[in-house]
Amino acid sequence: MNKYAIIGVTPFEIPDSRLVSNLQKADCFPVLSLGHRIKEAENAISSTIATGISDFGVSINSAALVNIDLPANVSLVIAPFDLALKNKTTAKIIYQVFDLESARAAEKNGAYGIIVKGNEGAGRVAYESSFVLFQRIIQAVNIPVWVQGGVGIHTAASLIAQGAAGIILDSQLALFPNLLYRKI
Repeated sequence: MNKYAIIGVTPFEIPDSRLVSNLQKADCFPVLSLGHRIKEAENAISSTIATGISDFGVSINSAALVNIDLPANVSLVIAPFDLALKNKTTAKIIYQVFDLESARAAEKNGAYGIIVKGNEGAGRVAYESSFVLFQRIIQAVNIPVWVQGGVGIHTAASLIAQGAAGIILDSQLALFPNLLYRKI
């Protein structure tokens, strides 16, 4: 199975290293959302490494963090397409996109892959649902495509059957209190 088939991102842009550890134990590829404060992000990265995780991703959603130093343990970076990353890393970059134009531009700019964010997601999202947008984008790009927002058991299976590289779990992780470190 592709290690990136199910990517779990710490919800609500909260850097939670314990949840990252629990995601790895649940066979998801763990991604630490770095939040918006540099010191908190750096501490969370250090705490995640201290748990013994040797391979994880980070989600950068704030311009304040585009220069953050990333250790070799970070093999994947998720960021909104319009956030200009300036850090030097060997990690694979996956951009979140919300329309066909941004998907094509991400591919042209050398992204490893893209995450389609439909109108069910949070933050900057598409006018269309993730499922409909995915169907348009998967035919237009030649890089891996993940889907974030509006994905359930049956939808996930359909997306994979149609060529999706995987799915992104984020806010729905809050529904599993055994995974969460702190109550939100």
